[in-house]
Amino acid sequence: MLLRRTICILACIVQFATCGYQRSIVHFDMKGAPPKVAYFKQLLTTISGLGATGVLLEWEDMFPYQGGLSRVVNKNAYTEEEVISVLEHAQQLQLEVIPLVQTLAHMEWILKTEEYSVLREDERYPMVACIGNPESLDIILDSVNQLMRIHSNFNTGYVHIGADEAFQVGICDADREILPVKYDNNKLRMIFDHLRMVSLNITEEYPSTKVLMWYDELKSAPLELIKEYNLDNLVIPVVWKYTANLDNDLPSEMWKNMSYSFKEVWGGSAFKGADGASRYWNRLKPYILNNKEWYLQNEKYKPQFTTFDSIIITGWQRYDHFASLCELWPTSMVSLALNLIVLTKFHIDKESAEQVIQALNCPQTTTLDQLVAGSDRCRFPGYRVRDSIRDYVQLKTFFENSTWVHNRENGWLQSSHMRISASNPYYIDAIGKAYERTLKKLDTVSNSLSTSFSEVFYPDVIEEFKTDYFQPFYEDLQKRKESVDNIDTKRFYVPRPWFRR
Repeated sequence: MLLRRTICILACIVQFATCGYQRSIVHFDMKGAPPKVAYFKQLLTTISGLGATGVLLEWEDMFPYQGGLSRVVNKNAYTEEEVISVLEHAQQLQLEVIPLVQTLAHMEWILKTEEYSVLREDERYPMVACIGNPESLDIILDSVNQLMRIHSNFNTGYVHIGADEAFQVGICDADREILPVKYDNNKLRMIFDHLRMVSLNITEEYPSTKVLMWYDELKSAPLELIKEYNLDNLVIPVVWKYTANLDNDLPSEMWKNMSYSFKEVWGGSAFKGADGASRYWNRLKPYILNNKEWYLQNEKYKPQFTTFDSIIITGWQRYDHFASLCELWPTSMVSLALNLIVLTKFHIDKESAEQVIQALNCPQTTTLDQLVAGSDRCRFPGYRVRDSIRDYVQLKTFFENSTWVHNRENGWLQSSHMRISASNPYYIDAIGKAYERTLKKLDTVSNSLSTSFSEVFYPDVIEEFKTDYFQPFYEDLQKRKESVDNIDTKRFYVPRPWFRR
């Protein structure tokens, strides 16, 4: 295995021009921390400077839908004028723009509401649409058509219809009625027929637009079934995986089967949002490993397809509509920059590093080591948010690594001590001062977070971020500091036992 990889890398060095991906598409996930329009445009400019060829825009509930869907869009949704302004800016930058609209699963933004809950596949879970119900297809096609009405004015060569993680199928009444009559009780047939109708709706109206979809439903499907529903001609699979061992997670048999049905395939890697649902600071290493693996997958399996030269580098803001915020844009710009290089060159050379330093508006003295360590002073769009979160991470990490504090907490400030306000002041006074110093610094960080977030995000983002990631730590220290203060007011204690039933 190692020998094959070494040969592959050496071959790429010899034939450099043929290596890596020719189309690198950067994913925008608007279901979490959607950027304000000005910041959105700044991101597009930076992305263009980093060498990306296009963007995948997953608008979700931020798109200005009209009609029935207008009742369930985000209250911060962009206006039509703002969407057009963003698309015009991308066009000026010569970035290819691909819209993504979910058409099977991950439809929580619609199905979570009382109005559309009747269209759920499983009434308990607002994830997958009941595709046997004609009303589901109507609302899905409405969302697609409204999106394309605007995007089609900007030379839209591709549209992505999602279709990943359909965990519940064949459960709703409409599905159970139609499955035996029309699909021989084969759930995959029903899914494929649905995807066929969605795809035809696009290609018949926009013949020059091709349809992308995540590979989930295609990876192990019978070849004859794919052909029966004409999906081999209607869609292009996007094979996604965010791990560091793709030979194991994307076995050669899968690629072989995919090549029997499809002439073209795309890849799907990640630069953020795939390292834990609640991770808010980007750890670069997992993403570098993933994108290096994708470079090698491309070289290994490219000969099996007519075309395998495109990859979507995803940047999730939430794992789904209900999940926590994770790895916001400002914390992940260096990851994006370096991984775009990895996808085209595999290694990061001096020339590439200089390109990144310039594109991210870094001081000329910035080194690659500083970028990798996250200690740079680059001033890319949104850098103040990155700096504020970094300050918080460093402060929290310093406190968590203060062994002497935790040793004293374990001995003299357990829950029992705090409950009855009884302990030895000799041991807790020092940690009380540590709490006080840390809380004072946290107040400064809190102000910095609020100010910086307001520059690039809508107000609800900082509220959610602080509620999940800042307040629990802050409030725990406050509670402990109050306990120390309460204990310090005491001078005498009654005889034990102090705990009775």
